[in-house]
Amino acid sequence: MTFTTDAPKTSPDKSYRDVVLAAAAALAVFAAIATVTQTVKMAAASDAAPVAVTAKADRVTAALPAACQGEAWGDWSAECLAEISGTANPRQVRFETFEARDVQGKTSVLARVPTRS
Repeated sequence: MTFTTDAPKTSPDKSYRDVVLAAAAALAVFAAIATVTQTVKMAAASDAAPVAVTAKADRVTAALPAACQGEAWGDWSAECLAEISGTANPRQVRFETFEARDVQGKTSVLARVPTRS
């Protein structure tokens, strides 16, 4: 016994959905190709000049104030730091850490103190 039907094999709604999905996929691929092409063109047409490398030199063009004479870089006194920064009361940022060990108790105590008061 053979059954026959007059109905189409796929519904019109499903065919329309497939066409819309295929068109959206094709549009996404086209947009991706266009974006990559534009990026490559922009990179090739870049007017960026190579950076000139110079010899290493001192960056400070002005001399340090008289209060800083003879001090190592970064180990400045409060007077020198006040002259450099232009503030009357600079903040102390350099600390040293000291350790006190208790051998029997197998502990150590660390203390951070400012290097200059």
